[in-house]
Order: sequence, then structure tokens, then C-alpha cells
Amino acid sequence: MNCTDRSSAWFCAARLPTALAGLILAACASAPSEAPVEPRDASGLGGGTPSAAATIQPMYRELMAIDLASAVGVAAAQNLEIRQARERVAAARGRYESSVESAVPSLSPGVALNHVSGVNRSDIGQLVPADFTTLNPALLVQLLLNPGRVIYDAIAAKKRLVGTEQQEQFVVMEALRQAAQHYYELVMAQARVSVAREAMAEAKELSRLTELRRKAGTALPADEARAHASLAGRQQDLTVAINAFYQASIALALTLHLDSTITLAPKSDQITQAKLVADDLGIDQMLNIAVEQRPDLRSVRSFAAASGADAHSALWGGIGPQIQTSYQFGGIRSQIPGQSFDMQEQRIAYASVGLNLSLATLGGVKTANAVERQALLDAERRLDAVRADVVSSQQESATQAQLIPAAQQQVDAASEALRLVRANFQVGNALFLDVLQSEDALSEARLRYVSAVVSYNRAQVNLLAALGRLDARSLTTPAAMPSTSVTPDTAPASNR
Repeated sequence: MNCTDRSSAWFCAARLPTALAGLILAACASAPSEAPVEPRDASGLGGGTPSAAATIQPMYRELMAIDLASAVGVAAAQNLEIRQARERVAAARGRYESSVESAVPSLSPGVALNHVSGVNRSDIGQLVPADFTTLNPALLVQLLLNPGRVIYDAIAAKKRLVGTEQQEQFVVMEALRQAAQHYYELVMAQARVSVAREAMAEAKELSRLTELRRKAGTALPADEARAHASLAGRQQDLTVAINAFYQASIALALTLHLDSTITLAPKSDQITQAKLVADDLGIDQMLNIAVEQRPDLRSVRSFAAASGADAHSALWGGIGPQIQTSYQFGGIRSQIPGQSFDMQEQRIAYASVGLNLSLATLGGVKTANAVERQALLDAERRLDAVRADVVSSQQESATQAQLIPAAQQQVDAASEALRLVRANFQVGNALFLDVLQSEDALSEARLRYVSAVVSYNRAQVNLLAALGRLDARSLTTPAAMPSTSVTPDTAPASNR
């Protein structure tokens, strides 16, 4: 194993005491008091997590290191959901522009060539011989609209454009939240691989020592069988942990729109507690901020307003006046056998106002009103979901915050127990099996601490998203909490 890089050196330093103690005990099985055991790092996880990136093999092609800032940045640039949301905004903007432009008169330039032969109808209805050709180039300016319907269609399109833009903000926020969650899942999976690898190494050492003791007559064959069974179980645990790591890498790559055959691994072996939301922010303040700031909730409100404008548009479409105007400017040239008339200027103006009453309008208005009520109910449902999301995320964050000190105490206690067992082992008052078991207990305590910190960070990400304040900067620079995270001072003025 190459122990020149930092993560590999840490792993080698952690494995060295076990291997050294095993070799000494194998050589001096009758004198355990003369077999010193070098202490390994048992300071807990405050300074780092067990590193597996240096020893895990890539699934297929290569292993690529990634950190939270990189994951969030790639997600913002490449996530397919975000790109689709941007295209939906572009489509909504086009529909809004089309609704506004419908109030602008249309231009219809053209040239008409007309040839009549045989007979034609005269002005008094008589059929007379005819043989002539007419050329009529003209420019027609025409306007046909229902003013009320045009206005409310434009209002509805504008509301939908605003709602689509707010929906895009929510999609971006959700993509960044998923990227952060998958990254923390990858960190947790890496810690599990490290613990499983250490546990398997300890089980191998225990199996070897038990075999030596059985050959020396100080252990039973059943002890050796149990040691082999334990080793097989630890090997299975390691295989399952590596597969979980690969699956976490695939999930993150899918969110980032990267090649899933490339194995992603956390760049750093350290995990720190990331406080994204101020502790002194009360639940009522959080609910008020979420109601005002959540882009998905604001989007639902905008779509409800658009449905209301659609209802007015349907009503005006049935009872509103229909205005039609046109103006044609051009020329006309005619030719008959033996005589032709040169191009002459021609102007034709036309205007009309009328109503188009239909019983079908009543059904259209009822449909539009029902759609509006559905949109309002959807807004209420979404409001309930947002409130529940805030309360659930806050409770989860508070719970994980309480678990971290307890997990740290467990690490400290396990570290002290290992220190005492090693001291007893050096004076002959403990077996090497006790040392291995204490190391195993410390590894499990460290894993619990990692789990608590990762769960807290994930809960903070969810809480920040529930408040509608999650963005790339707030995720990657938690130290700048006064300006990037939620505090009472950053609440909307209406909620203070």
C-alpha cells in the first residue's frame, strides 16, 4: 500500500498497531506482557473521518474526487431538471409575447391576378360577355379582436410567465438540495466502507491468532470456527458497504448529469458540522419566511391568479364586443381585348363592431371558474405542505443536534476504554482479543458520530430549502451565516 498521500498514511497508521501487535503476539504467545501495542489515533471524528477513497477501487473507469462546492456548482450548470425548467420559462415568455402581440394589427401584403372570360355578372345582375385580366397589388392592415379577452389573456399569460419563473427557482433549489443530500450520502457511505474495512482487518487478525492458539492448545476448534465465521461476516459487510458506496456515487452522478461509470469519491476525509440556519430563529418566524419566500408556493399563487384571469377572459369572449377593422392600400390594373387601363391607386377601408352571443359561453365560464377554484385549493394544499415541511425539517435538525454531543461522548468513552485496555494488555491483564473488541467498539462509535454529523448537515440543508433560502452560496459558505443563512434580521419586513 502506498502511504505517501495523506489519506493512505492515515489508514496505514490506523492498521499498523493491529498488525504489529499480531506479529509480536504470534512470536511471544506465552508472554503478552512483553508485547507492546502502539496506540492508534482515537481522538474521535472531530478532526476527520476514516478515509476509504485511497483504497476503494473505481467501478469501471476511474475514480474522481469531488467536494460539496463542486457538486453544487456542477448541479447548477448541468442538471437536466434545471435546463428543462429554463426551457419552460422560455416557452411561457413566448406565449406571453404572443398574447400581447395579438392586439397589434396584422400586415398582409400580396398580389392578386384575376382573369375572367366568357360571361360575368354586371352590377344589376345581368350576365354580359366578359374577357378581361386584372392585376391588384395591395397591402392590407387588419385588426380583429375582443378587447376584454385580449387584455385578460395577456394578464393570464403574464401570471403564468411569473409562475414559471418561480417554478424554475424552485427546481434549481431542489436540484441543489438533492446534490447536497447525495453528496452527504456519499460521505456516509465512504465512512461505512472504512469502518467495514477496519473491522475485516481486525477479524482477519483475530482469525489468525485464534488459529495459532488452537495449534498451541490454548483454544478450542469451536473458537477457530467462530473466528472464521466472524471473518466471513465482516467480508460480506465490506462488500455490501462498497456496493452502497457505488450506488451513492451513481445517484450523485445522475443528479449532476455525469457519466455514471465514473466513481465519485469525497475529496476530503473530514466532515464538519454545517450550521446553515440560526438557532435563535423561532418556528413562527420560520413559517412566515417560508410563506413569503418559498418559490413553489409563490408559483402556485401566480398560477391561481392566471386561472382567475382566464375566467374573466372566457366571460369577455362571450359577451364582449368584437371589433374588426381593415385598411387596404394598393393599385389595380385591368386589361380587355384591344384596350388596357394603367395602374391606378386604390384604397379600401372597413370597420365593424358586433357581438357574438352563444350559449356555449356559459359552459366555458363555468369551466374557467372551476379551474380557478382548483388552483386556489392547490395553493392551500401547497401551503399546508410547506408548513409541514418547515416543522418536520426543524424537528429533524433539532434531534440531530442533540445526538452529536452524545455521539462525541461515545467516541471519547470508547477511546478511553481502548487506552485502558491497551495499558492492561501491556502489563498482561488483558487479552489481545479485548484490544480488538475495543478497537471495534471505537470504530462503531466513530461511525455513529459521522452519522450524526451527516444527518445534521442533511437536516440543515432540508430546513434551508424548506425556508426557500437555499442556494449555491449558502450551501458552500456556511461560515458567512449572517449574510447567507437565515437569521431574524433577514426576515421580510412584513414578518418582523
